[in-house]
Amino acid sequence: MKTKLLFSLISVLILSSCSNSDSNSAQQNLSDGIPTVYMPLTNGNYWNYDVQQVTTGAANTPVGIDHLFISNDTLISGTTYKKMKTTAVPIGFFSNTLRNNGVRISGSSLLTTGAFNLAFPGLATPIQIDLNNFSFFKENASADTEISSTTGTLHQTITSGGTSYPLDIDYTLRSVAQETLPSYLSNGITYPNVKKTRLILNLKISTSSTGITATLLSDQTVLTLDEYFAKNIGNVYTNTFFHYAINSSIASQFGIPPTISLTEEEFLTTYNIN
Repeated sequence: MKTKLLFSLISVLILSSCSNSDSNSAQQNLSDGIPTVYMPLTNGNYWNYDVQQVTTGAANTPVGIDHLFISNDTLISGTTYKKMKTTAVPIGFFSNTLRNNGVRISGSSLLTTGAFNLAFPGLATPIQIDLNNFSFFKENASADTEISSTTGTLHQTITSGGTSYPLDIDYTLRSVAQETLPSYLSNGITYPNVKKTRLILNLKISTSSTGITATLLSDQTVLTLDEYFAKNIGNVYTNTFFHYAINSSIASQFGIPPTISLTEEEFLTTYNIN
């Protein structure tokens, strides 16, 4: 039960168009031909996902169902996007990354504008990253090609023994094209024409006090999402891995688990494409 509660906390991964945190979204060449059809964006389209937690050496644990849908058009800085909604706070990482977010098609890319938030153990507020036309999918990208990237530094405080310590949180969020598959089997269904994309979040967390800087979390990949997009359908499967490891004495001082490794799967069950 503790693992489920912690996993639910970590998976609060929300995109909101009202963030003010610092970020630097990489410029992309988006004038690349025919618009992608790997996630049709029409009002009323929806995707339902069966979310399961994976435990090594045991059967998957069902967690719940996410309902992701396109509610309406929305203007962001004068550009029209599709507003992504969910009927409740979603469990799965993929639905969380699009909830309350604007998404649009530009050439072969799917772009999102909003804020990426990750609840991290020990931090009072989520790690929040602004996104501006961040490309999370590009149909014509070659395998192992970086599609989009944003880096920056955020500032928070953490309290230990009644003393507050300032934190510098350095982040890099990247999307990288993976392989193209003629077909992919997921949840008993074979989908033709599938393209895989990987979303990667790296973090480094340090603190300074009386002129001395200490590293709480060394630079490491803490979150990886492997997303499988089927032609004319959208995302049909996501595998998410969350992991970090820090010095046990530092973890004890700040009341943070020294290491966590969690895996989640999201299987498309039903969908509607207008």
